[in-house]
Amino acid sequence: MPKENNKPSMDIFDLPKALGIVDGNKDLFQDITKMLLENLPNDLGKIREAIAVSDSHKLEQEAHGLKGALGNFGAKRSFDAAYRLEKIGKEGKMDESEDAFKTLEKEVLALGAELRRALEEM
Repeated sequence: MPKENNKPSMDIFDLPKALGIVDGNKDLFQDITKMLLENLPNDLGKIREAIAVSDSHKLEQEAHGLKGALGNFGAKRSFDAAYRLEKIGKEGKMDESEDAFKTLEKEVLALGAELRRALEEM
């Protein structure tokens, strides 16, 4: 299939933005992408644990860290989902955290698929 038909939705992953952050250095992009993909399960696990023990401060911190990493990829939907969890943690509204986490998981799964595809196409 031609690459132009395979372009991800820009709100899932913005390749031009991600490449711009690394000044077009594809090797660096590949390195940080692989690092993000390797760290995502652990990052999600820390957020899940914070929710499980109702630790709003830890939720805020972990979601904030993930949000920062996601921002480097122009991953709007994942970024917004992480920001929502950060805000829930900050405001102590832990009753909203389960649904917000499900959204984050869904968005991160979609992002992971798009990032892997981008790596394969480079």
